[in-house]
Amino acid sequence: MILVAMASVYLEARWSIIEGRWRAQVDLLPVFAAYAALHGGRRVMVGVALVSGTWLDLLSANPLGTSLLSLTLTSFILHGAHEMILKGQLAAQSFICFSAGALNTFMSVLFLWGSGMEPLIGWGTPWQIMVNALMCGLVGPFLFIILNQLDRWVSYEPMAKPWHRTVVEVKRNRHYH
Repeated sequence: MILVAMASVYLEARWSIIEGRWRAQVDLLPVFAAYAALHGGRRVMVGVALVSGTWLDLLSANPLGTSLLSLTLTSFILHGAHEMILKGQLAAQSFICFSAGALNTFMSVLFLWGSGMEPLIGWGTPWQIMVNALMCGLVGPFLFIILNQLDRWVSYEPMAKPWHRTVVEVKRNRHYH
């Protein structure tokens, strides 16, 4: 999953198809953070945020650590509610990815502002947040399908042991005839 996230960041940095047409930058890393929050543990969430967030900061003009902090916080917020979320539903996945896209972008701006930087905030900022959230909401369910398939390919399910079933075992004692 981390390799796919890194490839996604590289493609976003290399080709700016949507950025030129809609005057908004698209970042799909919140989708990977949402997937890690819903399907992985805390180690997976921190690993995805650490590697892909640092990779994004190295390839962009962000100060090092900005994306790392916002992705980690987004993952932990979504992970806190993962018991209540229907992660198998297409509409729920779309809403989660939409929320993650908006939340991550908003937190990145807050971290930049709080660290003493002067991010370019203006009337176009809500438009950029909305476009990023919509793209995350549209692309997110498809990335969830791809990541689920990749997870099935690289993971294994332990085989059931038919010779050790506690339901069939009969326990006898000295009073049993």
